[in-house]
Amino acid sequence: MDIVCEVKRTVVDTFHEISVHGFIFLVKRGNNILERIIWLFCICIGVYGIIKLGSDTWNRYQTSPTVISMDRSKFSWNTSFPSLTICSDKRIDDDKLEEYLEANPEKFPNDESKENARKFIKKLSLISYSEMDEFPLGLEGNIKTDEYLQLMNDLKWNFHPEISSGTSNKLIMQQMITENGICDSVNSKVAYYNQYSYWKANRWDIVKPNLTVVVHPLDGEIYAQLTNLSTAYSVFFHGAMEIPDISKIMHRFPQTDYTTVEFLALEILTSPDAKKLSPSQRNCRLETESEELLTSTIYSFNLCRSQCRFKMALKECKCVPYFYRNVDKRGRKYPVCGPEGMRCIGKMKDEIITLKSTTKKIDCDCMANCDNSNFFTQSIRSRVWFLGANLQWGIIDYPKLQLKRELLFGLSDVLVYIGGLGGLFLGCSLLGFTELIFFFTWGLLKNLFHHIRNKMSIDIKT
Repeated sequence: MDIVCEVKRTVVDTFHEISVHGFIFLVKRGNNILERIIWLFCICIGVYGIIKLGSDTWNRYQTSPTVISMDRSKFSWNTSFPSLTICSDKRIDDDKLEEYLEANPEKFPNDESKENARKFIKKLSLISYSEMDEFPLGLEGNIKTDEYLQLMNDLKWNFHPEISSGTSNKLIMQQMITENGICDSVNSKVAYYNQYSYWKANRWDIVKPNLTVVVHPLDGEIYAQLTNLSTAYSVFFHGAMEIPDISKIMHRFPQTDYTTVEFLALEILTSPDAKKLSPSQRNCRLETESEELLTSTIYSFNLCRSQCRFKMALKECKCVPYFYRNVDKRGRKYPVCGPEGMRCIGKMKDEIITLKSTTKKIDCDCMANCDNSNFFTQSIRSRVWFLGANLQWGIIDYPKLQLKRELLFGLSDVLVYIGGLGGLFLGCSLLGFTELIFFFTWGLLKNLFHHIRNKMSIDIKT
């Protein structure tokens, strides 16, 4: 009972001392019980209003603190030049293949096994999800599934077209492993992380990105060109921070055509303040935020979708295609699909390509890139060219606007809003809440200390 009395006295003293409106009338002498109930009701309404509107304000900060604005000053920014990934129809070097067959007589002891191996390796080099349901059985012989990717890399035909552009910056072509096999990417910042050498070395580090080509309206019409392609090919166009997505349009061109592709561009960028927010707040991910990806060092929207296909294949068929990195960040190794596994994946090719299904839910939970370049095909012109396959591409019309994700409602705004709610409902500030906490805790400790000391003094005297 003594402690209860001390707590009661502390509450009364605190309510007399603090500057928060209304509390003093709960303990003021002369007020009857009805007045105290009325004031308690008013205070409860005020506290409820602060909590309810304060939680709404906090929820807004957590879910939608950004806004997409439009910048129309087209001469104040550079535009990324379209990147591409090109996959030649010829993937395997015949001379390298013959050397491999002759160097492994224990695997290929006769002409029949060698011929089967030739068909199998060439078919494997061109495989993608759309053809897996027709993958031939019984041709693989003694080739192990763990050897598939290394074989594709070691026997790869050297595809080295000449690259030129109308800018001072040099376009760089890099090998990249895609869901269409081993291809080559131009003007990409992502290709390095999807090279066989990077995977083979078990690397997970982020390197300084190579310079990519950007253009400005004052540069005039800028085109890049690949010449002496010497084979038919397929090509995907995308941004510098993306990889090809097999669900998007793939252009195929024959060996005899000179092709020109022209684009319109639209970019969305994120301000430095917005980048400081969490991914759930800005509803996008930076390239360094790859924690959710098992087998990728960096993040992109298409890399996330690719991992979603990886997981679907693993779940349904207990293996993954050879063109995926089959070792994750924790060192876990995943089985690579043989012909039977690829046939299994091929049975659900429509679902795994589109990541849509009418019978089950497919939730990849992939966020957009915070900085992203989108290119829209404006025109494609092809004509027969006596010098072989050439590809020219560029931006036909520079974008007249740029989208920017900016911080609209920051943490300082949250504090101002909640402080305003305290002033509106209880007529107090942060200092008033500090007084409430300080006087109650300090007063309670002081009263208890005096109570215990007095009690000990009485016990000693007695």
